[in-house]
Amino acid sequence: MKKYSWIWLIFLVSFALVSFVGITYAQGSAHSSKLSGEQAVLFSEISEELMCQCGCNLVLGQCGHVNCPSAVPMREKIEEMILAQKTRTEIMDYFLNEYTFRGKGPFGKVILSQPGTTGFDLMAWVLPFILFALFSVVLFVVVKRATRVNTTSAKNDSTPMPSSDVDRRIEEDLKKLE
Repeated sequence: MKKYSWIWLIFLVSFALVSFVGITYAQGSAHSSKLSGEQAVLFSEISEELMCQCGCNLVLGQCGHVNCPSAVPMREKIEEMILAQKTRTEIMDYFLNEYTFRGKGPFGKVILSQPGTTGFDLMAWVLPFILFALFSVVLFVVVKRATRVNTTSAKNDSTPMPSSDVDRRIEEDLKKLE
């Protein structure tokens, strides 16, 4: 009887977890009914390019916290700027320049959900591939050297040199018997 109670407990916890994840992702990108058509699309695109700053590590469009101290004002500002006919670059520049981290200077590129493709930001895209290639070459060289050492030592082990006088006499006796 106890065995089945554990199974039911695991089932209920799994169901609750799956339901929570489903509800979180079903919320999608939040915006008000003030935006229509292209404005809603622009809102969605911009909110996917910015990170929520509440610490949830989600993009602004996916932060599902109720009354989030970061996402709600940011979404309202995006909406306000879209209704004021601001362009995408003007809105992105505002967020890159305006938000501060603990009162010390602008967030800069930390607020972006992905790095740019110019200048030093390009390293974030290229460096993982360079490190993978470098690691692969080092691994290849190490494996090659390890197998070469093993084959060399195997050849040397097939005809061992006598280490003492007794071993030398045994070898001579074996040769006489052949």
